[in-house]
Amino acid sequence: MSETTKAKPGQYLTFQLMSEQYGVAIETVREINQFGEITPVPRTPEYVKGVMNLRGKIIPVVNLRVKFGMQPQDTTRDTCIIVIDTEIGQVGMIVDSVKEVVDLQDNQIEPPPVLGNENAMSFVRGMGKVDNKVVILVDIVSAFSADQMGQMAGFQAEAA
Repeated sequence: MSETTKAKPGQYLTFQLMSEQYGVAIETVREINQFGEITPVPRTPEYVKGVMNLRGKIIPVVNLRVKFGMQPQDTTRDTCIIVIDTEIGQVGMIVDSVKEVVDLQDNQIEPPPVLGNENAMSFVRGMGKVDNKVVILVDIVSAFSADQMGQMAGFQAEAA
C-alpha cells in the first residue's frame, strides 16, 4: 500500500456501525442530518436506500451497513445521515449514530491491517487510536467503484 493512501493526520468525524467506530475525514463531510424521508428508487443496488430532497436538491442515500456487508437495522433516534461531497455531487450515508470529531496526529494512525482481499478493503485508510479505542478510518468515496458512482448519479437524474 502506498503512503498516499494511508490516512493523513487531521480531524475525523467518528460514527458508529454496529459496535465499531469509523472515522471519515472532516473535509469530505458537508453536513449531518437526522434520519428523514427517503424515497425508494426501483432497480437500485441493495445498499442504495433511495434518494432524499436536501433543500431542493435530490441526492442518493446509501445504507452504509449494507454497503459494508453488515445486517441492516431499523432506524433509531440516533440514526443519522452524513452528507459527503463526491465527484458526482453530494451523497447521503446512513449510519447508526454520529459520535464526535477527533483530531488525530500522525503517531495515532496505523496503516490498515492486511486482511485478505485488498480490493474489498481498499477504502480502509488506517486505524486511528483514540484513548483506548480503535477507530477505523475510511475514505467513503473509494468504497464505491466508478460504475457504482455513475449508477448513483443516474438515480439522482431519474428522481429529479
